[in-house]
Amino acid sequence: MADPGFPSQHTTTTTVTNTEIISNLRYDNAYLYTLEGKLKIAQIVFVLLSLIAVSFSTYSMWYQNSAVTSISMFGFWFSLFMLVFYIFHVVECFYKIPWLKIEMIFDVCWPILYLLSASSAAAYTGLHLSYMISLLFGFAAMFAYGYDALLKYQAIQRGEIAQGNIAVHKQTTTSTASY
Repeated sequence: MADPGFPSQHTTTTTVTNTEIISNLRYDNAYLYTLEGKLKIAQIVFVLLSLIAVSFSTYSMWYQNSAVTSISMFGFWFSLFMLVFYIFHVVECFYKIPWLKIEMIFDVCWPILYLLSASSAAAYTGLHLSYMISLLFGFAAMFAYGYDALLKYQAIQRGEIAQGNIAVHKQTTTSTASY
């Protein structure tokens, strides 16, 4: 006796996802004109200006400056390497590496670190003008990294990859089976 709640046939849906990439290294400055590219450039500029401003202080050898210097230098080198990786399509060649997640984690941590280091510099703004300038650019870098983290999070939620295209082809196959 057949169960009335059990279907007499079933439908199988198969989704095929193809990742379309070009796996050779090439120079392409089109990334510089995207929002993410402009944010990377802004991050590099703000980090460098913050570093230069705190370095020109007469109190540049204080231990409070080492936090600003370390965070600025690490942020500068990471952002510069990622910018070069995007311009030369290194990210696209190694698309299996979760670049968006790596960048999102970095972009979440760096505003917190900039908030701490810029706040320590804020305590000394009365001593020298360079601390105030470093504070300004540190907070600007903090917002640039935070907005980039938001963009990366949204891209991860949409299932995007860092560079290249994902083509989704949906194929529906119906098979009838008697039970």
